[in-house]
Amino acid sequence: MRSLLKFFVGSLMLPGFFLTLVAGCAEDHPPEPADAIRAVSWNIEWFPGRSPRAEAARQAAHRAEVLEYVPSLDADILLLQEIRDAEAAEWIVNALDGMDLHVVSNFRRAESDLSQQLVIASRFPALAGFAEHFTGMAGGGDQPYRGFAFAALDVPAPGTLLVYCLHLKSNRGDAAVNIAMREAAAEQIIAHIREMEALYADTGPVRVLVGGDFNLLLEQPATEHERTLAKFIDEGFHWTWEGVPFEERVTWPARGRFGDASFDHFVTRGLPATQARVIETPPGELSDHRPVLLEFTLD
Repeated sequence: MRSLLKFFVGSLMLPGFFLTLVAGCAEDHPPEPADAIRAVSWNIEWFPGRSPRAEAARQAAHRAEVLEYVPSLDADILLLQEIRDAEAAEWIVNALDGMDLHVVSNFRRAESDLSQQLVIASRFPALAGFAEHFTGMAGGGDQPYRGFAFAALDVPAPGTLLVYCLHLKSNRGDAAVNIAMREAAAEQIIAHIREMEALYADTGPVRVLVGGDFNLLLEQPATEHERTLAKFIDEGFHWTWEGVPFEERVTWPARGRFGDASFDHFVTRGLPATQARVIETPPGELSDHRPVLLEFTLD
């Protein structure tokens, strides 16, 4: 991995903006075009350790398991959720030949020193990147501890690929509040996408890839009226699970009293309308989530 270049995006210490790690710059040359680009999104469940207070031995074991497995994903673009910090992100990216770490968020919970960060890494140069808190969400408090990560990638085709990694509100607590928070987050991301599309319009075609843990329960009556996903579709995004039966898009296998769930998604705009697929992992060893793969071309 190339040495990391550190810079601030926006004004120093403005709420919602964080130190961003970017490897690769506009002067770099992107790789030669391939048949398809492989984008992988994966929630690795409190990496390393699989729990917020994991002992050192469990953290070390989990780290070894993940670092042994992650090269098999063969990702060109990697979106990660529930990563402890920048050091943990570097462990993963350093295990991947030709991969650069572009963005690590720095979200913090007001009541705890524990945190779950978002990561964007890829094999392409990053033109820009940062992370931003979700704001103005019902029940979110003055400083919500979740947000989204963004990177503009110089892909091997005319134009720019805008990449977003997100981790939306969980289903713990009041369902109505959770839904309102996820829908507000979707609106904030869409507004940012519009701004970035305008900013990069003179580079050529602007394509958009949004992936991560949406925490959606589309098949349950209590949340069937939620419009988080619909907000993207209304904006012309393609839902990459469209047409895929539920049993083939389970990314969170049942455990305890909770049934199977399809929490993890990709939506795209300006890319071919391809379908995602779940990547199987050893049961129960790496994470409670399975990785999701989306293969696409830049035609």
